[in-house]
Amino acid sequence: MTKENPKKVGILVGWEDTFPPAFIEAVNKKSEGDVTATFAQIGVTKHEDTLAYDVIVDRISQDIELYKPWLKQQALNGAYVINDPFWWLADDKFFDNALVAKLGVAVPRTVILPSYQRNPNTSEKSHRNLQLMDWEEIFNYLNFPMFLKPYTGGGWKKVYKVRSAEEFFYCYAQTGQTVMVLQEAIDFDSYVRCLCIGKDNIMPIKYDPHNRQYLIDHKHLTPELGEKIVRDARVICHALNYDMNSIEFAIRDGVPVAIDFLNPAPDMDYYSITPFYFDWVVEAMSTFVVELARRTPASSTGYYPWKRLLETGGELAASSSVPKAAAKKAKVQV
Repeated sequence: MTKENPKKVGILVGWEDTFPPAFIEAVNKKSEGDVTATFAQIGVTKHEDTLAYDVIVDRISQDIELYKPWLKQQALNGAYVINDPFWWLADDKFFDNALVAKLGVAVPRTVILPSYQRNPNTSEKSHRNLQLMDWEEIFNYLNFPMFLKPYTGGGWKKVYKVRSAEEFFYCYAQTGQTVMVLQEAIDFDSYVRCLCIGKDNIMPIKYDPHNRQYLIDHKHLTPELGEKIVRDARVICHALNYDMNSIEFAIRDGVPVAIDFLNPAPDMDYYSITPFYFDWVVEAMSTFVVELARRTPASSTGYYPWKRLLETGGELAASSSVPKAAAKKAKVQV
């Protein structure tokens, strides 16, 4: 890595106009010429294409389907993609809640629901494993009010606060074939949104969820509560392999409850997060990415089985999960 052959950083963006150019400028200033940042360019993509960027910051593939296979192909070639395109595309709110609860993070009670409308390509037989929902059991478990939301996705799309069974069934009927979760509403005393960079760099911000407004208040948390929130945010980011995320905590009776932590393209707009936190996130993100780019290699996908096969040239290691007789038979088959 030299100034003659700098590491390349590309950023994929959508509507946002403030963070991307500020990020690019900050990376290029920090790098001293050994790392260069630009807006990523995607043209004709072939499966045998090689590495285009050493680090890719993805801010828009959740809305542009075409970018998803390109990001995975770049990760295959060794790029460090933020966030890991293999994981977050398989991520969902129900699994996340179940996982982080086992790791000591408080979460709302949550129930997964079948889609209101069935896939038209299926029949009654296709659903033979699915029992009818016991709505009374669900309502007693969660208690009104509740939040009805897609089990994947974000941006407050198709999110409903329901206060009665009648309101629930009315909203549920609007959800079509989307698989939904029904979640306990947390009656909170205060609210925090954390901006998370590189899994460990956590900025807890006082947040007004009703007006969706960030508030500058550096004394809004006690040291103990702040330490707990940062710990839980770090656990979530490490567990889900997120290097760029925002996590919301509703604080009830002194306990931070993580209610929203699937945000692979978190809000980083100057006019939204305030100039103070905008400067922080540009500094944190640009420093993190420059450090990543200088690593050799920087790949974010070292733990996938196919990655290990690439490193061994396709040689398979002995596996205790395959019976010896079956393994021996497999070797002689053509």
